[in-house]
Amino acid sequence: MLTLAYNRPEMPEQERCLQQFVVDNAPVLALNAIAASHGDISYIQLQNLFNHQLAQWWTLPHDNPQPANQYEASYWSLVQTLNGISDYQLIGDCFIQHKVATLSCYLLNIGPSPEVTAINRP
Repeated sequence: MLTLAYNRPEMPEQERCLQQFVVDNAPVLALNAIAASHGDISYIQLQNLFNHQLAQWWTLPHDNPQPANQYEASYWSLVQTLNGISDYQLIGDCFIQHKVATLSCYLLNIGPSPEVTAINRP
């Protein structure tokens, strides 16, 4: 059953703020993740970017550990993947490169929605 846009329940301001954070930061991280996997920027620059994004995230009020949608879940999956690897894995491991590329393309709206395992917000 379709729900008319004007009948949708109002999203709380806190959740809207969190979603705006993801919408603003996901494409930037995705583009830089692809650049780092191709060697166009250093892994240190990529780490600095997602550490900066995480620092901004922690300043936002949030109490729900579940991502609001597939887009946010993909963003957190990319952050988790990048945080758990080293520079040589990003450049040399085909599986990791594929995962980063798949998540990044979706976050840039140029690829299909990837299958993301259950993940929580940090």
